[in-house]
Amino acid sequence: MTFIEANEAQRAAITHREGACLVLAGPGSGKTFVITRRIEFLLRECGVPPERILVVTFTREAALSMQRRFQKQSGNQIYPVPFGTFHSIFYHILRESHSLNTYRLAAESQRREMALSVLNRLFSREGVGREQTPTAEDAALFLSAVGFCKNTGEREAAEGLLPREWRTGFWEGARGYEEEKKRRGLLDFDDMVCQCKELLRDDAKVRAHWQSRFSHILMDEFQDINPVQYETVKLLSGKSTRLFAVGDDDQAIYGFRGSSPACLRKFAEEFEARQIYLTVNYRSLGEIVEASRLMISENKERFSKNLTAARERCGQETAPVRLSAFPGREEQYDYLVQALERELSREDGENGSLAVLFRTNSYMQGFATLLERRGVPYHMKERVSSIYGHFVVRDVFAYLRLSEGPPERETLLRILNRPLRYLNREALGKGAGDLFQNMRSFYGGQPRLAYGEERLAAVDRLERELSGLRGLSLYLKVQYILKGIGYENYLRERAGTGKEKLQEWQEVCEWLKGEAAQYEGLKEWLEAKTAYEERLGRSEREKNTGEGALGVQLMTAHGSKGLEFDRVWIPDCNENVFPHGRMTQEAVCEEERRIFYVAMTRAKKSLELLYLTGTKERPRLPSRFLNPLFSSGKREAEKNVCYSGESPPDSSSNSQLSRNSSNASAARSYSSSSSI
Repeated sequence: MTFIEANEAQRAAITHREGACLVLAGPGSGKTFVITRRIEFLLRECGVPPERILVVTFTREAALSMQRRFQKQSGNQIYPVPFGTFHSIFYHILRESHSLNTYRLAAESQRREMALSVLNRLFSREGVGREQTPTAEDAALFLSAVGFCKNTGEREAAEGLLPREWRTGFWEGARGYEEEKKRRGLLDFDDMVCQCKELLRDDAKVRAHWQSRFSHILMDEFQDINPVQYETVKLLSGKSTRLFAVGDDDQAIYGFRGSSPACLRKFAEEFEARQIYLTVNYRSLGEIVEASRLMISENKERFSKNLTAARERCGQETAPVRLSAFPGREEQYDYLVQALERELSREDGENGSLAVLFRTNSYMQGFATLLERRGVPYHMKERVSSIYGHFVVRDVFAYLRLSEGPPERETLLRILNRPLRYLNREALGKGAGDLFQNMRSFYGGQPRLAYGEERLAAVDRLERELSGLRGLSLYLKVQYILKGIGYENYLRERAGTGKEKLQEWQEVCEWLKGEAAQYEGLKEWLEAKTAYEERLGRSEREKNTGEGALGVQLMTAHGSKGLEFDRVWIPDCNENVFPHGRMTQEAVCEEERRIFYVAMTRAKKSLELLYLTGTKERPRLPSRFLNPLFSSGKREAEKNVCYSGESPPDSSSNSQLSRNSSNASAARSYSSSSSI
């Protein structure tokens, strides 16, 4: 068997024979090629039976894609090599070992239902707003904390994902959730890993059986493994099992699920693994590879890599990497829409695939609604719920509806205690008659209640607030709801210490204000909402049928992992977005830098990074991740980076951009381009 098409490092990985091996594969370096060729090498050159080779990755789609590629590469000959995800393989081990009994996999709706039941009890006991009802978002947050705890064993860190007032009851709530699953005979994905680990650890006979089952285990995307999965793999591998792990610690971006790039170091040390570096990028132009390398090199906890590019710039008019500054998001998005329209209208067929990558789902959907208004075709790969379904948007729309006519019971009930007014739902009656009069009668007719007068005052205040909305423009209505009525303060109180959650909610509030300014009235806005949600439905159908995907691809940086596009734009490259949140810890900042790195390395031919400068009164800081591109000491390496402006940022202050809040002049708005 020959490997003419493989480079030296790829050949070394493909033909590795003895002991464990860790292949550190940079973006676009051919990791899938290496894995599929290695399977072929083991079968044909080493005579390993196909059923003795196990190939593991993280998603079902990735496993199927790799299996199809291997079959095509093998001339469609049948080799029964098992491919699967960690979860499917652990489930198979449990089932074959007769350790599942009658357990069924819990549907997401069942998990949410059980979590809401737990939270209802928790809210009641802890007094977390007794007048409130837990939402589907609350349930998702609780389940995320439970999953993190299972996958890492770090109870304190899991509690830290929750609002402060939930934490004392979290452990009891988690036990209640587990007991309810057990009572119903259900298990979830996290259970598969935990139960498999316990089975292999506690049952020597079962462990010996599975250790003798596979002689070679090949693992893809190894940087995404979490501590419990890693310990399970260790138990699954016997003394004669050869482990072959492929991953890139610079692309470890799932810390919120418990994944840790530290597992790569543990693997290298504990298994004394041979390390092979795949450093040639076959995807991106050299300038893109160099810019992303400079940026990620700022991380301290990483394997150092000397990345190079196989592709070089050839007659391209503009620099492959551009940085563009704008005073505000409106100007930034207007420029971006025009750039996309220009690319989509090109008649030479050279526009290629286009993608705009965002840090968060709320930013992505906010931009999608703008494209919808402007008639620019777009497609969203990720399965997303409409931004109009976000509880913040639904709350504000409830206020808007209440401002336009007699209140309906369910609409009024939604915002009755948002912000908290300590008004009982029973006070509304059953919906007949004047709802405000019903509440006055309820509290006024119960003189025994010491707080009756306070509640009556709250009823009067709410009615005045809704009356005060009438006659205002849509934009002023939204502003008054957020500021005057105190909805933004309610969000701060609800978020507690959950800073990232609060930031997401504030992003939605900013989007609401921007959207409200686009419409004359609520009816027009509701029509736009319907059109947008119909578009989301079409995107979902297109994904299911394999059709569509025309126009601009919109996705989060997380969702873009594993993909590539000719031209990529990353807007909002500012502090508090990249990295996301304020006062981030060093480990968190390093993961945020890896997320930015993943986004940058999706680009093949062109990468544009957009950031806001703000105004003199309210300056905005560019992301600290741009510092290596601004730095005068590295200009020679970055000679093909263009700044959208009359001159690049002031080199005397560039190194301090992320730390000097008064330095607005270092990132001002420009109107033309200059190359460094």
